[in-house]
Amino acid sequence: MELKDIGGRIKAERKNLHISQEKLAELVNVSPHYIYEIERGMKAMSLETLINLSEALKLPTDYILFGEKDSERRGLYDKLSSMSEERRARAEEAFEALLPYIK
Repeated sequence: MELKDIGGRIKAERKNLHISQEKLAELVNVSPHYIYEIERGMKAMSLETLINLSEALKLPTDYILFGEKDSERRGLYDKLSSMSEERRARAEEAFEALLPYIK
């Protein structure tokens, strides 16, 4: 899971939908510069931002993270959306802690 690959998938879908970085940033509730950094693989995103991007781009989180559109396993988005707020917050903390070590 490379940040440049993740960013490339986000950028490709954004362009496919004819959405500007500014508009996507507005939909996701982040700055346009943050979208720029994500798309270029310069920054990792929080779990909340991943979910918001997934919703804004109508893409499964599995595809954003791993490039798998037709995965037979249940998507990360589905798992997270069924969690309580407390469990989702703990999952986000775990994700943030692990992200630097995932290659």
